[in-house]
Amino acid sequence: MNKIHRILYSLFLLLLVISCSKEEVIEKIPEIINKYDPSKPLSVDEILPVRGIIDQTFIINGNFPGDLSDIKVYFGDKKAILTATDGVSVTGLVPKQPEGLNQISVVLGTDSLVPANLQFKYKQSRSVKTIAGKLGVDAWMSDADYAGAALDAVTFGDVHYVAAVAGQTQDNIFMIETGWGNRLFMLSQDDNQIQKLATPDNLSCPTVNSTRDAFYVTQFWNRGRTIYYYSKANSWEYSTTGVTVRTSDLPGAKVSSLTFGDDDNWIYLMDSEGRIAEVNLQEKTYKVYTSAAKKPGGIDPNVYGGEIMGDLPTSFGDWEDSFITYSKFHDCFFASFANQNAIYQLVKNADNSWTSTLYAGNNGQGIEVGHRLVDARLNHPHGMAVNEDGELFVVNKGSCPWCGDGHVIMKIYGDMVELVAGKPGSNNPLVNGDPLESTFKVARNISIDSDGNYIIAGGEDRTVRKLSIE
Repeated sequence: MNKIHRILYSLFLLLLVISCSKEEVIEKIPEIINKYDPSKPLSVDEILPVRGIIDQTFIINGNFPGDLSDIKVYFGDKKAILTATDGVSVTGLVPKQPEGLNQISVVLGTDSLVPANLQFKYKQSRSVKTIAGKLGVDAWMSDADYAGAALDAVTFGDVHYVAAVAGQTQDNIFMIETGWGNRLFMLSQDDNQIQKLATPDNLSCPTVNSTRDAFYVTQFWNRGRTIYYYSKANSWEYSTTGVTVRTSDLPGAKVSSLTFGDDDNWIYLMDSEGRIAEVNLQEKTYKVYTSAAKKPGGIDPNVYGGEIMGDLPTSFGDWEDSFITYSKFHDCFFASFANQNAIYQLVKNADNSWTSTLYAGNNGQGIEVGHRLVDARLNHPHGMAVNEDGELFVVNKGSCPWCGDGHVIMKIYGDMVELVAGKPGSNNPLVNGDPLESTFKVARNISIDSDGNYIIAGGEDRTVRKLSIE
């Protein structure tokens, strides 16, 4: 190092020492000045904005003591999280609430202010997005097991059935791919990974237990309906329950689904001709219920439990798709029959008989909203799920990929049927986004996850998708 370099290096060290010796100046958070005027009455004057969505910031202006702990703001009956106040305004986050106009009320200590003109127009956020698979990309005749692959990196065949069980922070989704093959995958949203699981042949749609740590399946085609289960405790390897419903007792060509009843000891299977098998998992026994017109001659009299009375269909197509689900809200079962374009309500009576009543549709094939019996038209209804509010969501898969105006999801609540996702008759191009602008292609099944989202088996759009309606 020459003399000039030594001088420059010394100056650099001197400047470094000087700069490090300077006291660091830390800007303090500005103090909030309380602008409350105690000489004026308490008031709540306006809310800004007057419309919005969940978690949006709002401001309420008025005159109130500037102590945040003494202030509560409600949108209808939903309490908001508050973030700051200065005595003439309070800020917070819009809570989840019913869609439409909701009255704002402000509690100031022991005083409650509810100005009639202080209302907020709430818009629920809704979306459709892909969880796994590539929208519209077919894995025809692929035998890949996708071990460890990311959820958006895989391609599927027809996605027929889904079930959502509890994961670590998000649900695990179990997906059954049928059509040309029969494969079961676990989709871990926590790890963003997919795993192929061992499976018996030709599985039906699963049903999930109340603790959401196991699901049960049976066999789709009429080859002996053994009931299997997969559980987290058993590392998601399948085991048999020890119950097999004989084909002579439940002879319909298909069993598309099964469902728990009002507790985890009772499972119900329905074949494609409307017969129901009630399975006692603890005792490993079953009883079969059927209409007089469909009672098979070979049914074991020891397992015949009683008759299904009412207006259940008596004529079915060779390829009839049917689906059964239980509603805790209604304390009954709902059964869809695709070729009838109808949904029936099934109630088990105290004398072990069943009563069947037409619940929606049976007005011809199509997609029409309105009163469930007078106006509603369905197009091959298949998978169904009932949420905790008693809303019945129905997948209308359509009769084929290119015909009819199916490919939508409808909701039945009270006496009314409405469209919640999909565009009738439109499945090209396949898109996500706003539910009423999204498109589906022969979607098959629907399940509700722990957060109240709707998980959809996309059928011929080759994906598992999520419909969120907060």
